[in-house]
Amino acid sequence: MAESPLKQAVLTAGSLAAGLSARRRKVGEVTLDPQTADCAQEIRNMLRQDDVSPEVAQDVVRALSAFGKMRILHTQVLNVLRDLPESTWKESFSLSMMVEAISSYAEFQLEDPEFNQVLAGLIVSRGLKHVKAFELAKLVFAAASLELGDFEGVYATFLEAFRNTDMTRLGSFDLCRCLWSLARLRPHTGGGKLVVEAKPLAKALARKRGIFGPSLAQAVWALPRLGLSDDVEKILEVSSGAVLAPGDQAQQLRRLAESCESPGLQAAVLNAAALRYTKVKDFAKCNEIFEYMAEKDLWTPVSYALAKRVGSHVQGSPPLPGMRTPGPKAHKYVRALYHALSRAKPLDAQSALAGLEHFSRISSRNWLKFGAADEKGKVLEDAWATHGQKKEDCLAVEFGTFLGYSAVKMQQQLGDGSRVISFEMDPEVACLALNFIEFVGLSDVIEVRIGQCEDLVDNLKEELEPGSVDVVYMDHNQMTYHRDLAQLQQSRLLSREVLFAATQCLKPGAPLLLWQLVQERKVDVWSALEIVSCPDCGFNRMEDWVVLARGAAKTRSLKRREPKNLRTAPPRDLVLLAAECNLMRWRTAKGMVDEKLWDEFVQYVRRGMERAGISNTRENWPDQKWFDAARKLEYQRLDY
Repeated sequence: MAESPLKQAVLTAGSLAAGLSARRRKVGEVTLDPQTADCAQEIRNMLRQDDVSPEVAQDVVRALSAFGKMRILHTQVLNVLRDLPESTWKESFSLSMMVEAISSYAEFQLEDPEFNQVLAGLIVSRGLKHVKAFELAKLVFAAASLELGDFEGVYATFLEAFRNTDMTRLGSFDLCRCLWSLARLRPHTGGGKLVVEAKPLAKALARKRGIFGPSLAQAVWALPRLGLSDDVEKILEVSSGAVLAPGDQAQQLRRLAESCESPGLQAAVLNAAALRYTKVKDFAKCNEIFEYMAEKDLWTPVSYALAKRVGSHVQGSPPLPGMRTPGPKAHKYVRALYHALSRAKPLDAQSALAGLEHFSRISSRNWLKFGAADEKGKVLEDAWATHGQKKEDCLAVEFGTFLGYSAVKMQQQLGDGSRVISFEMDPEVACLALNFIEFVGLSDVIEVRIGQCEDLVDNLKEELEPGSVDVVYMDHNQMTYHRDLAQLQQSRLLSREVLFAATQCLKPGAPLLLWQLVQERKVDVWSALEIVSCPDCGFNRMEDWVVLARGAAKTRSLKRREPKNLRTAPPRDLVLLAAECNLMRWRTAKGMVDEKLWDEFVQYVRRGMERAGISNTRENWPDQKWFDAARKLEYQRLDY
């Protein structure tokens, strides 16, 4: 019996995805392959959301699995899956197929609380008896990514599954994800009570070797939250890479410096460790670092500035001004810092900022994206300066420190007496920013905190009085802008007349943040909302939006929406658009997206937002012809 056209197209998609799994082809080749487009379009044409038979439903899951592996968003497949009746999930799907469906769906990070509730109910009602270890690892990670721990019974169901499944033979990648997932799903009960089911995972992980990168970060973040703080050190002993655990960050930075490839990065990390010691006035340990750096010829202009500030008598080496080139194997970010140090004067913020800008403009190889530069920077600077004139002693919170460029600009515009607390997840990047901020003499008023934003906001709640935060600036992961703002609102840290600013809201795009702000403006949470169109940093036809929202004097903090409360949920098309924005970020990291494609894509994002009632309120372009040219561009979708 011949296969149906739908099944043949699904098999083609599976074959294309198999080429990726076997590493015969790169993801860019598959995404841009005309055969991929043909089979995706054929599936789109043949799928209907009504009257889906069990056989077609299974084909939908297979198609979703294939497109998930290829990181291609297939709208019709996702919509059909969402509309499947519960009876199909329970009667037509094996447990393995249910795992495949949920884990593939989670790849796209769609925010759909209503459907997530359906998935949570399926996991709880079906249970996870007899599930295989690798399937359980996939499913628990998907559930955590979708935040299904908010629904009753999900966490308990997974705990029971981990009790009855031997996970110890999994590789370090899956073990780290399991630990992270359990910690994410765990209800926020506080304290460090041991999660017994996680202990075998930690023991098995400690026997592995070569744990690094995001996997290591997942494990180090999760272990204390599972009551396994004592296991963190065991994991770090068998791992490599840049990650900090709770505890003595200065000591951890000293250890991190040992793994740095370039002398310039090693020196920057050691300077950062010395800075941490100066904050707690442990000058003896600070001098230990200076002595070690002198022995290894690692003193930089920052080392000399810091030693002078704390009154150290250690003899520096190399001699003043110190090392001003980072040496071989230095990453672009490291080279940018040293380029600025070599051109700028100590304590001169303007010359240091100009040094970073100069490095970024030398060549396309050196290009760096500073969200607070050029025309976008002028919009932000004007807003910060105006706000600083209204209120002295502003406290600002920044999400995404990068090299410290925007933190320095923001503090200067807010004025004397202002302070900035800046969050950065990457320890090495944070160390580079700490060096830059110390060099310009602002370490006492700009504090860089290293870690996950949600954890750092929780820490702020314990330190600050309600209403303490006067300014918020976001330039980190656009997919989490709306969640991070909601957490701040719920924390009651924001002052009544807070100034909220965010960049990169059109490129790569933050549709869910903009939807949230527009809805809140309607109920007077914000007294004003501006969406300013500007050219992206250094690109004539690449449009971006800077968002400025000003709190109303009578504002109230909105509680984070519970899954049941769908009153202000964004439209489905906007949720899918947010997923496409995230995929474009991922594709850029894979080298699949050039400037022309980005120019076109942001216009596609703009039109999608306008259909949802979101549009810019003013423009700040140096040349109207470039604005007009940008608005005419059309995008050929990479998704379907």
